[in-house]
Amino acid sequence: MSFDLQAHRGGAGLWPENTLEAFGRALALGVSTLELDVHLTAEDDVVVGHDPALADARLIRTLTRADLPPTMPLLRQVAALLAERGADPVRVNLEIKYDAVAAAELTSRRDFVEVVVQAIRIDGLVGRTSIQCFDWGVLRLVGDTEPQLDRVLLVSPRYLKASPDGPSPWFDGLEVEEHFVRTAAAQGFAAISPVHGSPFTAGVDDPAYVPFATAELIAEAHDAGLRVVPYVVDDQPTMRALLGDGVDGLITNRPDLLREVLAGLGRPLPEAFGRERTDATSGPPVVS
Repeated sequence: MSFDLQAHRGGAGLWPENTLEAFGRALALGVSTLELDVHLTAEDDVVVGHDPALADARLIRTLTRADLPPTMPLLRQVAALLAERGADPVRVNLEIKYDAVAAAELTSRRDFVEVVVQAIRIDGLVGRTSIQCFDWGVLRLVGDTEPQLDRVLLVSPRYLKASPDGPSPWFDGLEVEEHFVRTAAAQGFAAISPVHGSPFTAGVDDPAYVPFATAELIAEAHDAGLRVVPYVVDDQPTMRALLGDGVDGLITNRPDLLREVLAGLGRPLPEAFGRERTDATSGPPVVS
């Protein structure tokens, strides 16, 4: 599989995140995957958005589609955009925003997974979609519900730490070995997406930076048959360092910068779908 250039929330460093505008512009720029987050409404609509609540603190799960901002798209609208652009090679990396700590505010793992998977089937996205989550139980249920969906474990040290009452609540009772990579491979996951390092907003040029997606972790994952796609990498020195360490892709808010890095290394670039035009009323380029 070729290098996976994933536009995080459609390219959140360039355009309004998790919107059709962002996804359209990312397609016009040229990315291999649209990364996005989903929640459920009170009527089980699958809507694209990162936070479980709106700015006024109302939980999306308690609202209808009519209550939500018009810029918050349904998953089916993203599918329609891909079809409209003829962007058949472009994949979708969908994060199920299940919160193991505040689950009572959302819904059960099983209900969340079943509704999302059914929406993916209806939208005809099964063959081109991966499901990512920090929660091991969600990914296990995805595998039980639709084995054709690739599963990707999001990894951050804070989600691996034990709780005061026992193992991490994100394990859903699964016995995760000290080296989580082996357990992830045994679960049949296709890939891991580790946080690139800390501070999260820094990179290799920061003297205080400590990498988490190390060359050793990448090699261990590859030996276990797992692809490695770190998140969220927005500066070019860190992009180049991770490419040198052999990552299989990167999730970034700045797909434009990652394209520059790939071009500079003579690596193939994802195909662009769509075109930009200048809107006479507003001046800046817009995607048609």
